[in-house]
Order: sequence, then structure tokens, then C-alpha cells
Amino acid sequence: MSMFKNFNLMDILEFFVVYLILISKKTCSPVDEYEAEDQFPVFEFTIPRNDPTYACIKLQTSLFLAVTYPAKIGNEEVLKKVNLSLSDTDISSYTGFCHTDRNQIEIVFLNEWRLEFYFYRTNETYVFNHVVLYYKLDGSLFPYSIHHGAQSEVYDSTFVNSSLYHSYRCNSGVSIDLKEVKIHLLNFKVEAFFDKRPNLPFDEEIVCQSDKEPISTIFKGWLYIIAGMVAFLVIISTLYLYMIHRSHAKKLKREVESDPFEIADIEDNLEESNNYDTIQRTNSSKEKKRLVVRV
Repeated sequence: MSMFKNFNLMDILEFFVVYLILISKKTCSPVDEYEAEDQFPVFEFTIPRNDPTYACIKLQTSLFLAVTYPAKIGNEEVLKKVNLSLSDTDISSYTGFCHTDRNQIEIVFLNEWRLEFYFYRTNETYVFNHVVLYYKLDGSLFPYSIHHGAQSEVYDSTFVNSSLYHSYRCNSGVSIDLKEVKIHLLNFKVEAFFDKRPNLPFDEEIVCQSDKEPISTIFKGWLYIIAGMVAFLVIISTLYLYMIHRSHAKKLKREVESDPFEIADIEDNLEESNNYDTIQRTNSSKEKKRLVVRV
């Protein structure tokens, strides 16, 4: 019981809140192989490059690549994987072109790796649906690799489908699976067929579904936490009050049992009260008899 005397209800609430924060930090985990997307540098590209009067593509993104390759270690052949997070110094240059129905951007990085994105216009929409990657397997980045030299990957799929004069944002990332190479475009925002000065802001954005879902997930998670806190506080408050009441009752009982003089006084008072009631009833009876005789 002494433990409950040393803590009040606010101390218990503070401990519970700190405990929840510690749990939430321990249960948070990175997405796939990479850490939080805000830790990657965000590159900005405009096509044509260095043209202050016109741009057909505005692109912002971080680049992360995961390359799986066959390796031979001793007499054993295994699959190894290398994760590459591109920094500012890894981007060598970029270029591209602007056509009426097709826009393209080519990014050169690392040791002459080239990544090409193609955007196609269809009526009132545009799609990003064609990716080409040229890369090299060398001993410095890919130790024990069985294959060496230039490699290429081509992939066709609809990664973005947006309305014209709208940008497309997906901070959580656009993933492109090129067999042995997986490309993750984090903090991704693009507008093809922009047709304005490059210093102008993006048009109204369309947000990918994966950027919308975490909001509701976090909101639901906090609802569960708040409900748990309320239930916990109700239980703790009930136990706290019960223990105080029980302690107080035990204290009173001990005080009464440990004072024999108080018990004797109580008994004397009860006896005097009973004698007084008897005398009162006797006097009342005598008065009634006197009344009867006079009549």
C-alpha cells in the first residue's frame, strides 16, 4: 500500500504516456530495404535542361536501387544483393526531349549508368509507362559477380496515370521491378507535358493511394492508443480509490480495536442511555395513574 501513497494519478498517467511513446518508437520499422524516405536527397530535373523559358517535364525524386546478381564464392554460387542510395555526387548529368505526344528524360549516374523514363500523352491524360536501365557489373560495386560488363533492363508498365495540367505526387514511392534490379523512386513528384516556364510551380497535384492510406492508418492507431489510455486510467483510478478506501477502513478498525478505554466509554454511554429511557417510561406511567385518580 505504501507504493500507492507515493504516486498520485498524474504520475501514473505520465508513466503510461512515456511507455506508449517508447513502444511506438520500437515498433516503427523502415520500409523494405531502405530507411525513411525523408533521409534521401531529392533531385530536381527539368527538360529541356537549363532552358529558362520552357519545360515539358518537371521531376522531383530520390533514387534507390536494389541490384541482385549471381556471385561465386569459392566453389559455391549464390545470389547477392547490393542496395544503392544515390547522393548528389552520384548524378553525372541528365538530358531528354520534348515531343507533342512523348516526353523523355535520361539520367546518367555512377559509372555511366543510364536510366530513361518515357511519358506518353493520350487525349486529356499522360502516362509514365516505359523504363530503360543500362548498368555495369564491376568488381568494386558487385564483388564475386559471375557476370561483368554492360547490362540492360527494359520494363513496360503504367507507373503513373495523370490528367494533363496536373502533377502526380507519391512520396511513399513508385517501385519499378526490372527483374534483377528494383528501382524505388521516393519523394516522387512529376508533371509531364508541363508546357510552361520551369520556374513556375507544379499544377494541382493528384496524390497516389499509398500516400493517402498512412494518414488513416495513423489516425486509427492513435484512436486505439487513446481508447487504451482511457480504459487503463479507469482501471487504475478504480484500484487507486479502492485501495485508499480499504486502507482508511483498516486504519479506523485498528484504532477502535487498540483503545479499550474508548470501548468502555461507549458501553457506559449505552448503559446510561438505557437507564434514562427506563426512568422516563416510569415517570410517564406515574403521571398517567395520577390523572386517572383525579378523574
